[in-house]
Amino acid sequence: MRAPNLWVDLDPGLNCRDESLLAIHRYWLDKRGDRIFPSRNDIDPIDLAPHLGNVVLIDVEHAPLRLRYRLIGTRITQVMGRDSTGKYYDEIYPEQLLRAIYVSFEWIIDHRRPLRTYGEAFYPDRNFYQYETLNLPLSSDGEIIDMVLGGLAFHPTAAERF
Repeated sequence: MRAPNLWVDLDPGLNCRDESLLAIHRYWLDKRGDRIFPSRNDIDPIDLAPHLGNVVLIDVEHAPLRLRYRLIGTRITQVMGRDSTGKYYDEIYPEQLLRAIYVSFEWIIDHRRPLRTYGEAFYPDRNFYQYETLNLPLSSDGEIIDMVLGGLAFHPTAAERF
């Protein structure tokens, strides 16, 4: 088995370990129904209340592809040591990490499916974390992915790998 990449590794099988991510995925599936994607209007923050600290909403712009944080949960901002709500990814992430992140979003757009990513990251609280995200596509028109509902879980680095 190969070691995960630092920062971002892809898991199309959605092998989430964190119960919160599994709950967010079940919610997305319920809201999707028989459609390819639910829309942002289908998502009610009250329904996600137990998980809001670990939730992100990401605007997806096309031509060129550009990502912007619309909402970032408080647990995420605490670990990262900043609140990047309203900022574009290219305004905050270094080029190498930005490219790895965009690969994952390009995968979601190309495959029109959710994607789990995971890896190990160093954050301002001076800790390394294993993390896993679950990014779930949303679409206003049922065709074009224009937003992503994401869940992000942090785990202090331990001997066990994802």
